[in-house]
Amino acid sequence: MTEHILTGATGFVGSHLLADLLADDTTSKVYALARGDAEHTATDRVETALKLAGGELDPDRLIVVESELTEPACGVDPGAVPPGAGPRVFWHLAASLQWRRGQREQVFRTNVDGTRHALDLAASTGADLFVYVSTAYTCGAVQGDIPEELHRPPAFSNVYEESKCAAEHLVAESDGPRRLILRPSVIVGSSHDYRPSGSYTGLYGYLSELRRFKDMLGDSDESVRYTADRSTRISFIPVDHVVADARAIVRDELVEPRQDIYHVSGRSEASVGPVTDYMLELLGLTGRLFIIDEEFDDPTTFERFFAKRIDFFSDYLRREKRFVRSHGPERAVPVAELLKFIDAEDQALAAS
Repeated sequence: MTEHILTGATGFVGSHLLADLLADDTTSKVYALARGDAEHTATDRVETALKLAGGELDPDRLIVVESELTEPACGVDPGAVPPGAGPRVFWHLAASLQWRRGQREQVFRTNVDGTRHALDLAASTGADLFVYVSTAYTCGAVQGDIPEELHRPPAFSNVYEESKCAAEHLVAESDGPRRLILRPSVIVGSSHDYRPSGSYTGLYGYLSELRRFKDMLGDSDESVRYTADRSTRISFIPVDHVVADARAIVRDELVEPRQDIYHVSGRSEASVGPVTDYMLELLGLTGRLFIIDEEFDDPTTFERFFAKRIDFFSDYLRREKRFVRSHGPERAVPVAELLKFIDAEDQALAAS
């Protein structure tokens, strides 16, 4: 029987991981670390996220612990997580997903200092394995085949990538429990029903920006160009596959340590062009937004504004990365399958 300590339980991947842990008979306890806010307790937030992820509440095995990632030891008294009898895995998923340059200090405080605090807490609570769930995009501006190793890229696409890369180096160089870094690529909803199940970033963030820009265009006759490479393929992976692969890697590593970094990613298969075309058609933007293969030097006011809105996504739409995987079954989300995730997001929004 294994005990688990989990930060980020109210997040997209964290809530799905929590649901999977509670559904597993080999899980003895899960300590879910979470913040309360002005309107909801930490327990309320965890239970709401668990329900959205399709999980079943198990009050006998789920212990919610009030925490604050930016405080030493995540603001947790070690006594709140007493010694356990079996192996103990500390999963660190909590992170800031902000990415704009003006938010750099806050992002680093959460993603780097918060990881340091989580490492300290893992050591003080007797964790046998510290699992840092990072991102495959810590490779920054590097393109092509991306190995499962620490990166020192010449540049990053955004401050989020930069902060996650810095946190990876912190994890790799720290003392204490054995450490493992897992790197998902672009995560979409569940492969079972295609619903976004609590995600608002990645594919869904791109779709949301297109939707917001449609509202801004209104009934004007403006058309807008933006730069992307229609042939660039992106690595997508459903959240349930991320959880299944992460858990399989951890089980194997607890038995026999092999390596410290694993990609939890899908084969780069869905291309920017057909995916974007489908979104534009779905939103009624065909003929209003156009992908241009090369930079242009005469942007209109609308085009400058739109470029800022999708700045986070621009490098992903132009630079193909293929993440080498050394563990588990090959994963892929072809275009035809990805369109089902887009449809499900649109339907969920219409029903809300």
